[in-house]
Amino acid sequence: MLSAVILSGDYLRAAALADQILDLAQREGSNTSLGFAHLAQIAARYYRGDLVGVEEHFARFNEYLEAPGLNRFPGATEIALGYATLSAWMSGHADSARQRIDFAISVALNSKNPYKLAHARHFEGILYLELKDLQRAEAAAAQAMTLSAQHDFLYIRDEARVVLGRARAQLGHADEAVSLIHQGLSDRIKNGSRADITFFLMFLAEAQVLHGDIDEALMTIARALEANPEEFIYRPLLLNCRGELRRQLEQSDLAEDDFQAAVSLAKKMSAKAVELRAATSLVRLLQSRGACAAARDLLAPLSGWFTEGFDTADLKDAKALLEELSNSPR
Repeated sequence: MLSAVILSGDYLRAAALADQILDLAQREGSNTSLGFAHLAQIAARYYRGDLVGVEEHFARFNEYLEAPGLNRFPGATEIALGYATLSAWMSGHADSARQRIDFAISVALNSKNPYKLAHARHFEGILYLELKDLQRAEAAAAQAMTLSAQHDFLYIRDEARVVLGRARAQLGHADEAVSLIHQGLSDRIKNGSRADITFFLMFLAEAQVLHGDIDEALMTIARALEANPEEFIYRPLLLNCRGELRRQLEQSDLAEDDFQAAVSLAKKMSAKAVELRAATSLVRLLQSRGACAAARDLLAPLSGWFTEGFDTADLKDAKALLEELSNSPR
């Protein structure tokens, strides 16, 4: 029942159900029940932007990873690891995120279960999109989509199609990408799923920009921001995306408002990687106005917080921007 509620996008109800499941599991006491209860908490808390809660329940889930009953339900381990992977990236722990998805793929491959592998590859595709390793993201999403099409995993197939579209847009195939994303979104809604709708509409907006349709992209982002206010996890990313579009249209003040809001929300969620991305956008805007000292003061401590993931594109961009600012007059 919980999975159906999450797929519908009713995250408030999902949170209430997850709490009930945890309460029942604690009374019943079996490792299998407790494992599923912590999985329920991971999923419900992820969509509401409670990254600290995701990490707490993922640590507890790991205590029950070997529970025999979990193996009777293909995908449980991969789903928990998938959400925990994205949580780790958002929280600023890119190396941990990569380790988690590698483990999920290893478990799925050892099981020889295509459903488990399709889930793991789908989450791998999303992670490497955010890490801006586009070739790996494309390969993972393509494999998830192929496996899902072969075995009629419709939900994963539709999601993987959207992820594949985003990868191909950024690899220079915007025409194909817009079509893929539209088809994936349409099929998901027909199949009754609205989970991740705001995130995937952002993918569409990005592809539309690369296709040269910036006004269409702005309308798509507006749809995304209204599509499900309960899907709080992606809101900072959406606001940052809209800010970038507004900056391209030279709507500087509106862009700054979006960047500031994205930074503030990401900070409340302890989403350090998302905060860094939004802060970098804001700093570029401040730099263009000549406010280099304020820009340095904003970016330097945030960039210095990170202890891993130094090879990622976001941290490299922040470092390069700080070097530019250091060479600017005070």
